[in-house]
Amino acid sequence: MAEQNKSNTWIIAGVIVVVLVVIYWFMSSGTEPAATTEPATPPAVSTEPAPADDGAVSVEPSTPATPATPEPATPAPAEPAAPATPAN
Repeated sequence: MAEQNKSNTWIIAGVIVVVLVVIYWFMSSGTEPAATTEPATPPAVSTEPAPADDGAVSVEPSTPATPATPEPATPAPAEPAAPATPAN
């Protein structure tokens, strides 16, 4: 019976090793080697001097996204209907 337990232990250890190798293979398959990547270009530097300011911060008022709606116009009062003349 001890022989059966040793056999199961090796099978379990082998399965764990295979699973770890498969996980490593999937994780490393999407990356490129560092030697083939091109170096990043440095950002463009402006040779124009920065404007001199006094350090004050200016905050402009925000403009609304939609213009303000005007007050609804009050309708003109309806003229009363002409009185009906009796038919003779």
